[in-house]
Amino acid sequence: MRRTIISRNIFKNLSMANPPPISSHIKPPILVTKSKLEQRDLQQLFHHEITALQIKSFYPPAHAKLIANELNEKAKEGKMDNWRVGTERGLEVSDVWTEGEYTPYNVAIAMDREKEYFDGVQKDFRNRRRVTDSDAEGGGDYQPRLWPLDLLRLELDEVWMDGAGLARTKDKRVQGGGLPRIMIGPTRWKKGFIHADQFAPLSKTEGLFSGNIYLQLPHSDCTKDAGLGDLQIWNLGISSQVDWYRYRDLLKGLTTQDAGLQLKLRKELGEPLQVHVEAGDLVMLCVQKPHCAVGFLNGTRISLQCFVQYRMNDGLLIDI
Repeated sequence: MRRTIISRNIFKNLSMANPPPISSHIKPPILVTKSKLEQRDLQQLFHHEITALQIKSFYPPAHAKLIANELNEKAKEGKMDNWRVGTERGLEVSDVWTEGEYTPYNVAIAMDREKEYFDGVQKDFRNRRRVTDSDAEGGGDYQPRLWPLDLLRLELDEVWMDGAGLARTKDKRVQGGGLPRIMIGPTRWKKGFIHADQFAPLSKTEGLFSGNIYLQLPHSDCTKDAGLGDLQIWNLGISSQVDWYRYRDLLKGLTTQDAGLQLKLRKELGEPLQVHVEAGDLVMLCVQKPHCAVGFLNGTRISLQCFVQYRMNDGLLIDI
């Protein structure tokens, strides 16, 4: 009990003190761009020695565009769900839509749709790996396809020293391997909504990362401010609970869709790393760091995303 009281008193004193600007915790960002996944680069990412890892043409661009066309057609048919974000006010509508047999796990749990999630995961895996051949006799045949997120899972398993596989719940049910993210202009957040997907101090022994495979970009006719990348990342290196508490009034803006807090975040965090991508590119980053998909006026951005859980001396776990 005494230890709890001491901790509260420490936080109380910290809240009254004037902490150094949060910019003092931001290091110069490093983007590593390669043509293939390699273990050394993953190690540097997981240890926060680099800010992001970009693999050019990870998935063949021509085939990426074919999948984007499929998803565009489904979007036109209204076959999408909003990728709602969890905030202190509950689930809120975002600029991101998704298409598939399930919603992200945290959304499904919040909406009491856990059974639908697990049923949908299995169906989604089957559907993604096949393309119906309308010319086949009987119309029921299909062509097998290597889904981009399956390719990522295979390569992570082959490259990472401890392998990689799908995450499972305590009762051994397999979780989803990733979903499409569809953004249609004009987006609500012109410069993008700065957020983090997990709130925990950075560590070299564990962390949460994401794999993002881009299928279609909207930047053919000045649809966003000149000079802005498609993805922005702030290399914020907070490594203690105490510092998370120090800056709690500012960092709560990462979960609350509040225009004022977003402006304050951009002012306090300074200039981000600008990542420019093309169809077929893979980008991996730590989602504990502030980041955003840059907004745009016209067109559609389509990507696929999964989360990658890292823990030292263990296999990588993939879910969403």
